[in-house]
Amino acid sequence: MASWFSRKDFLPAGLKAEQVELAGNTIRVQSRSAKAAAACPRCGTVSNHVHRRYRRRPADLPAHDRKVELILLVRRFRCRAMHCPTGVFAERFPPAVTRPHARRTSRLQGVVRYLGLALGGRPAQSLAERLGLPVSKDTFLRSVRVGPGSRPVSPASSASTTGHGAKARDTAH
Repeated sequence: MASWFSRKDFLPAGLKAEQVELAGNTIRVQSRSAKAAAACPRCGTVSNHVHRRYRRRPADLPAHDRKVELILLVRRFRCRAMHCPTGVFAERFPPAVTRPHARRTSRLQGVVRYLGLALGGRPAQSLAERLGLPVSKDTFLRSVRVGPGSRPVSPASSASTTGHGAKARDTAH
């Protein structure tokens, strides 16, 4: 028995599809946040005063051997709190969609991380090419170092915070 579904069944919660089109070998999905307002990331004041809009194009997983081009319409809001130093801020999408400043969707980032953990750099890159994921070997290795939902830590800064840097080792001998 066939079941009926809508466009929203294909998108993570919190997104609304404006347009879905097939252009050659690419599925183009234009979407935006389903919320009418957004909270300031600094003070938490909810604003519905849209200042501007711009588009983000995070890379996404392919579907049915076709490239998926996700186009997110991001609104910039004015913070209405008098005490808040943030004048204009961009709305945040749910972590299931993408993180701020990320170049990939969360689900693609998860696949990149798992392939990096399981296979390493070059083997993961080889498999990714066959799966239609244009990701370099360095990106796989970097995603393993970073971990899920965190920022990269350079070896020098992590050594200095633990107190086991090169100078500490040299003076101990």
